[in-house]
Amino acid sequence: MPSGSSQWLRRGRAFAAKSVKDLLGRVLVLSGMHHRRFRGRGIIVAFHSITQAPSTGALRCGVDDFEIYCRFFAQHMRVCTLTELAERVREGRELDGSVAITFDDGYADNAELAAPVLNRNALPATFFVTTHFIDSDRQAPWDVSAGIKSRWMTRQQVKALHEEGHEIGAHTRNHCDLGAVPEEEGIAEIEGSAQDIRDWVGAPPKHFAIPYGRAFPSLPRISAIAKEKLGFETVTLCRGGLLNPEIQVHAWERIPVSPVDYLSPYGWLFDVARDVNLSHS
Repeated sequence: MPSGSSQWLRRGRAFAAKSVKDLLGRVLVLSGMHHRRFRGRGIIVAFHSITQAPSTGALRCGVDDFEIYCRFFAQHMRVCTLTELAERVREGRELDGSVAITFDDGYADNAELAAPVLNRNALPATFFVTTHFIDSDRQAPWDVSAGIKSRWMTRQQVKALHEEGHEIGAHTRNHCDLGAVPEEEGIAEIEGSAQDIRDWVGAPPKHFAIPYGRAFPSLPRISAIAKEKLGFETVTLCRGGLLNPEIQVHAWERIPVSPVDYLSPYGWLFDVARDVNLSHS
């Protein structure tokens, strides 16, 4: 078969798969079954950069797609702050698919593009900032690899987000790999970022997100220190999957959102709903 025909077939199959997910997601929402489906589970979504250009993946979501997802969350989901989600877990209350919206790293477009969309839709969010990126022109290695210039928020923008009712979380000072650096260096990175945020907004951060979002052998110890000694209420990863407090003892999972993988948020929700069974183990 000619390569052009083969490529056309692959695209056709991919579109068909997206269409089926979209349809099933609409059935799930219109029937109200999505609330029952997520009983006992929470959903923490993660975004990074919000761009004027179209979405290219989980690290760069176009503002038009972001608006569509926010309207979907506002209309069909129970959106709460990460602090409220943690409170429900402590009190043993049902989560029922409650959604917490988060952002990583501290991109300037979070304040310029994402915050206005969130505020229009009355949605709270948690912004995990890498504090030594703030007010700097440092270039993140993942942006350099993609040929993109990193732009970070100013301290004033971070403070403004806090004053608008959003939460500011810690993400270390230099986005260090906590699984690779010496433990004392990693703890200093976490503690330092918490101090920076306290100085900027006048309140200590309640939440900490692991840079690079993956687990590592010393995660249980790092998480215990972050919670018991540094006062964080939550520690989160970013590998995908629902929040299941019964088994995610050391760190909660977050789901990176990649709109290019779906025709609409309905298809995304269908895939998330399929994770319910996986989150039991």
